[in-house]
Amino acid sequence: MSRLLQKVFLVCWFAPFLCLADAFEEAQQAATEGRYKDVVELLSISIESGELAPQDEVVAYSNRGVAYSLLQAYGLATQDLKRALSFDENNALALNHLGLLAGQVDRDYTIARDYFERGALLGFPGSQVNLANLYKSGKGVEQDFSRAFELYTVAVEQNYGMAYVPLGLLYLNGEGVATDTKKAVGLFEDGVEAGVIEAHYYLGQSLEKGIGVSTNVTLATEHYRFAAMQGHNQAQNALGYMYRRGVGVARDYVEAALWYELASQQGNVEAKNRLSWLLAGCPTQKVCNGELAVRLAKEAVAAEDKPGYLDSLASAYARVGEFDLAVTTVQSALDALPNDGRQRAGFERRLRSYQQRKPFQL
Repeated sequence: MSRLLQKVFLVCWFAPFLCLADAFEEAQQAATEGRYKDVVELLSISIESGELAPQDEVVAYSNRGVAYSLLQAYGLATQDLKRALSFDENNALALNHLGLLAGQVDRDYTIARDYFERGALLGFPGSQVNLANLYKSGKGVEQDFSRAFELYTVAVEQNYGMAYVPLGLLYLNGEGVATDTKKAVGLFEDGVEAGVIEAHYYLGQSLEKGIGVSTNVTLATEHYRFAAMQGHNQAQNALGYMYRRGVGVARDYVEAALWYELASQQGNVEAKNRLSWLLAGCPTQKVCNGELAVRLAKEAVAAEDKPGYLDSLASAYARVGEFDLAVTTVQSALDALPNDGRQRAGFERRLRSYQQRKPFQL
């Protein structure tokens, strides 16, 4: 299962078990510990016993369906979730997860919308947030930031943790509501208090840039580090940059490369570009790898052909002695820059260096 899918399903494992039977309690504990095969086995025992009360049978099927989805057994997950709905058409957990399967697995956002709407009408905050996400992105519905704002707000009023960051971003960007950076920061702080990893990243970003709050790069770095340690790739990329520049921490190129690499492994394109630049610039012998720099820069350019990424590719070519390619690549980057752009001087300086067959050195 992709990290995105795992995250989506995990945060929506929401409904508690209603039955106090030992098997159910053990299944709840197994779910908390991420032992989803054990969840399936324990709930299967309860279902096959034929002794469950109707309301407990609904819970067993819906939660086993969630466990199957986390094990990537999507067919079995759908079967169980629909079985739960056959017993109780208003089972919010089943409705929400069927919406997630439709959107994240089948990419059928219209069906996802229908399930989320049913869950949202029942007051289920997970469905409210997921439906808001569709309105924000315009998937399965016409893009409507105001409607997304309404849905996120209702979920926040229920103290649903995963609503804090997206609502904060709407306030931050002035989408569906007037821009209010202080309100945005307050929501990021609420998210941190609720244990939302992503909230640490956005609060760190606000503290680093002084948006809606006084600048505090040391505290920003602490929030980045917390999220980075939990595997948040944007925070890993941001923390790498703080080490690269020596902002909020002592400059450490080796540490910067480490965090960039972790983010790159998760597909973060900006981190690939930054790591390529660092490896090609060879600030220390420990952080110098022209061949890897070329590969990473090519991947970044393939994802987004923009001047900064071409600049990194040119630097990587120069580091491995491919100066002709370095010249043509940085020239392409210059052609894409405005004539009065502030970046031109640095690009032109590197062009002259490559023409003289000298690699760029940080």
